[in-house]
Amino acid sequence: MVYIKRIIFKKEYGKGYHIFCHNEGVSLLNCAVAREYPDFLFNADDIKKGYRGKPYIEKSPFHFNISHADGIVVCALSQSEIGVDAESIREVSDRVMRRCYSDSEIEYINSCEDKNVTFTRLWTLKESYVKLTGEGVGTDLKSVSFDLKNETAFSDKLAFSQFILNDKHVISVCTNGDSGKISFDGLCEDEELIILDI
Repeated sequence: MVYIKRIIFKKEYGKGYHIFCHNEGVSLLNCAVAREYPDFLFNADDIKKGYRGKPYIEKSPFHFNISHADGIVVCALSQSEIGVDAESIREVSDRVMRRCYSDSEIEYINSCEDKNVTFTRLWTLKESYVKLTGEGVGTDLKSVSFDLKNETAFSDKLAFSQFILNDKHVISVCTNGDSGKISFDGLCEDEELIILDI
């Protein structure tokens, strides 16, 4: 499941926004766990980081990942390893593309009508992948290549899905491919919380 919560925007909050978003992410994780694993109790101090920095909770019956962007926080829960990334749609950066995107990805971005959305979609996929593995952005991101046109990735052991929220944010999820292709199905949406089944 993927939980998305709308939060106040940075320009309205001011200083300390990153800490605020982190705390909102932990709060959203609490909400998700209470809904899906009501007998599993934990607090923020139980969240640890692996040797590569990936968060986990010891002896939990689930894997999780949290991300935030200006105006939203996202939490993904799964029975297997999972990575999630959320970003506000950003402008294409040629410098970032040269450093982090494969030739086929650059070619695809340049062929699209809305280059900014495609650029952001690919970036969030790369981020969600390195959050899945725990490797971080020190990974050679050029080799982490996705084909949006054919909905395939550099590895057939990878499944991914994306959701665009209100034409402002892109949310991407990566899991191992054992469960096959993943997709988002909306379960509920209110003013603050969106829950998607993956």
